[in-house]
Amino acid sequence: MNTRISSLTVRDFRSIRGNVTIPMDAPIVLIHGKNGAGKTSLLSSMELALTGQISSLDRMDANLRRHLVHKGADEAYVSVSTRGMGSAAAAGEFRINGVGPKGNPALTPQLARHYSERCYLAQSTLSRLLEIYQPKDVAAGTSPLTRFVKELLGLDALDALIDGLHDAGDVRRLRGGANLYWEVRERLPNVQAELDKLARDVSATDEQATGLLSRAEELFKLHWPDQAALPITDWPQFLAQLSYDADLQRWAQSRHEIVALLGQWRSSEGSPTTQELRETAESAATDADEALQAWLHKTGKQLSDAFEVLAIYFSDLPSPLANRPEYARITARNAVDAEVRRCEQALAQNAAVRKGAADAEVDQRGLQERLKRLDEQIAQHSLQAGQLAQALSALLPHVHSNDCPVCNRNFAEVSDTPLVGHLAANVSSLTEAAGKLAALSKERSDTVAAIAARELEQSSALARLLAAESRHELESRVVKLTDQLSVLDKLASEAVRGETLFEDATNSAQGLAALRANDQRAVSLRSIADRVAAQLAVEPIGVNESLSGALERLHAHVIKTESELGAKEAARQHAEAMMREYQLRRRAIEDITERRTELSTEMTGLTQRKVAGDRAIEQAKELTRIAQVERNDIVRRVFNHSLNAAWKDLFVRLAPDEPFVPAFALPESSKGAVEAVLETLHRDGGKGGNPRAMLSAGNLNTAALTLFLALHLSAKLQLPWLIIDDPVQSMDEVHISQFAALLRTVAKQHDRQVIIAVHEKPLFDYLSLELSPAFEGDSLVTIELGRTANGDTLAIPKVITWEPDKALAA
Repeated sequence: MNTRISSLTVRDFRSIRGNVTIPMDAPIVLIHGKNGAGKTSLLSSMELALTGQISSLDRMDANLRRHLVHKGADEAYVSVSTRGMGSAAAAGEFRINGVGPKGNPALTPQLARHYSERCYLAQSTLSRLLEIYQPKDVAAGTSPLTRFVKELLGLDALDALIDGLHDAGDVRRLRGGANLYWEVRERLPNVQAELDKLARDVSATDEQATGLLSRAEELFKLHWPDQAALPITDWPQFLAQLSYDADLQRWAQSRHEIVALLGQWRSSEGSPTTQELRETAESAATDADEALQAWLHKTGKQLSDAFEVLAIYFSDLPSPLANRPEYARITARNAVDAEVRRCEQALAQNAAVRKGAADAEVDQRGLQERLKRLDEQIAQHSLQAGQLAQALSALLPHVHSNDCPVCNRNFAEVSDTPLVGHLAANVSSLTEAAGKLAALSKERSDTVAAIAARELEQSSALARLLAAESRHELESRVVKLTDQLSVLDKLASEAVRGETLFEDATNSAQGLAALRANDQRAVSLRSIADRVAAQLAVEPIGVNESLSGALERLHAHVIKTESELGAKEAARQHAEAMMREYQLRRRAIEDITERRTELSTEMTGLTQRKVAGDRAIEQAKELTRIAQVERNDIVRRVFNHSLNAAWKDLFVRLAPDEPFVPAFALPESSKGAVEAVLETLHRDGGKGGNPRAMLSAGNLNTAALTLFLALHLSAKLQLPWLIIDDPVQSMDEVHISQFAALLRTVAKQHDRQVIIAVHEKPLFDYLSLELSPAFEGDSLVTIELGRTANGDTLAIPKVITWEPDKALAA
């Protein structure tokens, strides 16, 4: 055998505790262990390392992957090595933690699926194999067993051919598959109807184009009579270049200017004399300025002094003597308040750090006292109790009487207690003392770590303490800024009044300046009106004409001109839109004409394709008949000469006295999908029911086991491995003897590597003898699983090679 699983390494996986490495490079590998020793865990780890999945266990519990790591371990590890795999991966390795397995499998996805379905039969799967292969709630055509049989038959190509040609048997079925053929059949009568419709569309579109052209010509004669003789093709270009937007904007600007002049003139009519208004404004401005100066000498001085003190801490404060003293006061107060809070927070944090350092120092002194007491206790228990206990434990298996194995003296001479009991009591006492010493040592290590943590905490706190100079500076700043905060709060109302005084003085000065400039308004307005009249090219303003009358005359002329220009722009846009529609109609007529030409060409092609399609349908019918005959021959040959022959041979070997033999029911029809249906056949002829109804529990397990072997041996060889976990469930001695012979045949004649796990020691010894090497180069690996005194998994491998019988040779 060239392809084998050569070794397996497992650490802390499920019930495997510790690390075990098992050699497997032999035709047959036998694994023995009591229930719970880890046989199933070993085979599950092999499945994970080979395929990246644990399909055999996922069927029972979808959440099993959370429990793959052995209880008490942080991580599990599995790896498998193979040889003779060619270009495929030679090894697989996974690490498993709380998240799940991570690593690379040894097999490709295709080989991994073949391994799970054809090579590995788990203990939990054997008794449920027929149920897994044919679930009650799954149709027979979609069951896993049907899928296996289809893969064995290899009918995919023929079924695909027959299914693909099925619609050719009836032309009505071609609606879904041969869309082009049905398009040919249904398109021909529709093409003529479309041609007739296109002829009507051409006539209607041409009529619409003629109407649009006529209305556009009327607009040209009305608004641009001198351009009516232009060719129709030049009309769109003329309309695009003709625009009244610039003129409309210019006349609109003139209208806005005239309206503004009218407003200014009317606002000055009927008001008090300019002299009276100016005198009143000058008096008000003088009073406002005197009030502001009085405020500046008193409250303004107080604010200025306060801001000079704050300038030491804040360099960017606004001036309180500008036109917004209240804004300056609020800005300063917010800055002072924020700085006070910052300083107080820094002082509070410093006090908390100081307290933390003091607490850490107190804790450190307590831990030092505790460490001293622990050292005293450890000194009392520091004898060699643990080593002596191990030595006495090693002697116990060799004591079978009261004779001391060291001095050969009879212990009964000095004590009524048996020597074995005396040794066991001393071992127990010494073990208890060793346990106390270990606990004290761990507690001392934890105490030393806690002292180091307190020292680190104390040094960190001392490093974060503020220097005395910095702390005093912060405290002084808080006192000074709090005093200035009180000063700013006391001046709040006066600052508001000062801001009002600044505003009153500014408004009075601006009003006085406006009145002083108003005397020139009338002269300026008439001059502007003369300029507007000249720009509009209308009659100038007369000497005796009132300014308001002249402005009204100019306004009416602008409104009239704007209206005329707007009408021409609307006519231009309308004519341009009609010409665009006209051009669209002409292009539509061209497209319809082109489409009619295409449809005429299409009719000729459709007729030719229909004739070719009818000829292809007849050819497809004949090909379908030939494929169905070949398919029927393959199904009968595989079912009768491969599957049923192999299953019957295997089953009869293991259950020679069972009258009913399980078999695959031959499909009744050569058409349709293949369904794997199980039945039983009586050895004397005649059919029975389903194997689950006709066979006993033991023979039902035998039927499941032999079905698995038959599918494995009948399928195309991909992996020459056969791994079975505890296959002798419900087997008697005769079945077991036959099964051993079957395993020997599979391994030696069919060139398979067989890996078997059993939990009964007599059966393991029997199989070791029956499957022992029989010729040169043959070998057998046996593995016994157990546990050490501390609970670690122990795997004892034994490689048995062929040796000639020296007695016979002599």
